Amino acid sequence: MKTKIIYICEAMGGGVRRHLLDILGNIDVEKYEVYLLYGSSRVDTTFKNSMQGLEKRGIKLVEIPELKREISLIDDFKSAKSIKKWIHKIKPDIVHCHSSKAGAIGRIVSKISGVKKVYYTPHAYSFQIPMISRTKRVIYIGLEKILVSFSKKNIHVSFGEEQNAIDNKILTKEKSVVIFNGTEIIKKKQDTSVGEKSLVVGTVARMDYQKDPWTFIKIAERIIKKRDHVKFVYVGDGPDFDDIYNYVKEKKLQDRIVLEGFQQSPIDFMSNFDIYLSTSLYEGLPYSIIEALSCGLPVVATNVTGNNELVTNNYNGYLFEMKDINDGTNRIEKLLNEEELRRELGLNSFKFHEESFLIEHMLANMYKLYS
Repeated sequence: MKTKIIYICEAMGGGVRRHLLDILGNIDVEKYEVYLLYGSSRVDTTFKNSMQGLEKRGIKLVEIPELKREISLIDDFKSAKSIKKWIHKIKPDIVHCHSSKAGAIGRIVSKISGVKKVYYTPHAYSFQIPMISRTKRVIYIGLEKILVSFSKKNIHVSFGEEQNAIDNKILTKEKSVVIFNGTEIIKKKQDTSVGEKSLVVGTVARMDYQKDPWTFIKIAERIIKKRDHVKFVYVGDGPDFDDIYNYVKEKKLQDRIVLEGFQQSPIDFMSNFDIYLSTSLYEGLPYSIIEALSCGLPVVATNVTGNNELVTNNYNGYLFEMKDINDGTNRIEKLLNEEELRRELGLNSFKFHEESFLIEHMLANMYKLYS
């Protein structure tokens, strides 16, 4: 008899969606009967295009329209009621909740419904946001302290995320497990020669507060003023896209700072980068950097949770403090100046990915936890 698993997630976009699609697209369907209960308000094109393939694999997809990011007593009650109905219908052996809203409602309803194995993956806690008010931070931590009793374990995607939870007395080490995100090997970067070819510094990220796209743009602006054969590429859209697009156009920098917007296959762009740049303010364990490692790219990234477990100074890239445009610029320039250094650090990135971040490793650790 198959083990029944229900995954519950509100946000079917970005890194959370990527994580779930990797699980659902590769989980052993001979061993597990899998259901996904998802909110429909934040579904991106990639998820929509994946739905038919998931259903062919035997994954049952259940839309919960009321499961939304915003707090609403009416919608939250309706979504809890729908989730409870499906739990009673399916009678799962395991419920695995992802991200904050689904993590709260899903854990409470599952516990009340008598599910023995309930897991929660936060994908970065809300209180990790650096600029939130002290009041909100206290509230978020308080809620997590209460909700942790509703799950068997919290699954953290990095040791930094886990330590954050322990330091804030949300849970003990025994209540936590770390399972790194994993990806397939994409393509090892080979050609980093300068010649007349433009070197490409790029990123794949949403244009929102968390990813701090303006720091990327400011670093790009400084470097292209001094160098002719360097181009910056930003793959991703988001709430800041229009403002950044207008800024780049006003400065007449469209040929040197290329904004690709949302792309179905961002890895096709990443495999042509020479250097990967991440300017995030906070992370869990970012898929974009893991994919950059799989492409054999040297990485320059902000020194925040998650990033600093993927990037080691002088081994596979460099870390700089968030919003430090000067240091970020200097780190990029060092790599632009030294072709052999780019090759060496890129090779180390590729090796690191093979050792620690293959999707097979992630699934094996998840199976071990489930059983």
